Amino acid sequence: MLRRLISAMVVTAAAVMAPAAAAAADDGYGPGEPPCILTFTAQTVTAGEDFGYTITCEGLPGATVTVQATSEGQTGTVDQEVEVAGTSADTFTLDEEGIVYVDATISAPGDFTFQAFGTDGDPLSEVFTITAVAAGADDDDDGGLAVTGSTSLPYLVIAGGLLALGLGAIVTTRIRVRRS
Repeated sequence: MLRRLISAMVVTAAAVMAPAAAAAADDGYGPGEPPCILTFTAQTVTAGEDFGYTITCEGLPGATVTVQATSEGQTGTVDQEVEVAGTSADTFTLDEEGIVYVDATISAPGDFTFQAFGTDGDPLSEVFTITAVAAGADDDDDGGLAVTGSTSLPYLVIAGGLLALGLGAIVTTRIRVRRS
């Protein structure tokens, strides 16, 4: 009897812990994480006005990085040095801490993606999106941080179902033991 109860508890605990481990693995953090992060003063900017962003590359002091800004189907450009087919690029040299602060201006409303690349053309950061709105446009976004984190709701639903199943198995086992 005690063995069945303990084994039912172990199975239930394993079923509950497996989704949590999968949710932690879903974050995507680890050794393959890009070394650079682009941090913007706001996720929504006004077209024609300056905004700033910081390039932070841990472990790459003094490195040269190129930031590409791409406008998808837009006519606007970012005030960078080179523009080819909707993509602007500018090269920066990081300081001794691997950081550089950049001022930029987007010329027209739309969504723009930013990504840092090394001198060999390999991506050094994830792709970041900035939305430019027309001057005087009604802006609902407060310029705060983007929502981050894993999508753990499906894992939590499965864990709850497995917990209910395990509790049902324990109750059924106790009822059978009392009848015999």
